[in-house]
Amino acid sequence: MAFYAVPNAEPTGPAYTLNGDVLAQLKRQGAAYQRLDPQHPVMLGIDLVVSVPDDFPGPSGNYSHHVDAATIQTYIDFCKQYHLLLFLDLNFGQAPVMGEVNFFLPYLEKYTFVHMAVDPEWMFPRRDGISGVNLSNVRASDLNPIIRAVAEVPMRYHVPRKILIIHQYRPDGDGLKNPYDAAQAEIADKRHLLFDPRVDVVIHVDSVGGYSGDIADKQQQYSEWVQRDMKKYGNFLYGGFKLFIRLKRKHG
Repeated sequence: MAFYAVPNAEPTGPAYTLNGDVLAQLKRQGAAYQRLDPQHPVMLGIDLVVSVPDDFPGPSGNYSHHVDAATIQTYIDFCKQYHLLLFLDLNFGQAPVMGEVNFFLPYLEKYTFVHMAVDPEWMFPRRDGISGVNLSNVRASDLNPIIRAVAEVPMRYHVPRKILIIHQYRPDGDGLKNPYDAAQAEIADKRHLLFDPRVDVVIHVDSVGGYSGDIADKQQQYSEWVQRDMKKYGNFLYGGFKLFIRLKRKHG
């Protein structure tokens, strides 16, 4: 169970800053899940957006930027101190996919508790859209090199196996007349995602929340995008979901 955020951006999630209050909230939420399912130990973590999407090109022209190394190290040190997992979350924009992945892989190679997440919602490998403006449509061929690269880390660098979270914000295109229509599908051909037994791939229902009926929608999406597709395609073994909730902060 992880808290999500872009550093220093409060609206993005509770992990936007690090302090004892955030840690206490994380532990309380984890304890609630532990009570619901005592047979499966809850591991706590942070999902930190480090490749941040932008709606302007920026110096790189890629409509994204990196969180600075010092800030990332602050999160690494915090997670190490309190025995948390850390997911480095890549949103890409128009940046070359494997260029972004390879930039952040050294953290996975060095730290046993650091893993990776990718968000295809703001991923435009064909440079055909702008983060926050256009809808994206990616293909298994865009994601499979990431799966393969993360899978190779443990044997090459003698660290424990890694987790790769793939956020899914909208439906996949399998069965559609035009699976490459961004208005209809986010992942065009989910059935072609690579299954690599060396890495734990999690299809994570991102979607939206905070409105009337959101619980039923999220349950339906999990049923379709995780439970159905897991059985249908057999190319991933784990599922997850994001909850949009408002946490009360202590002040003073």
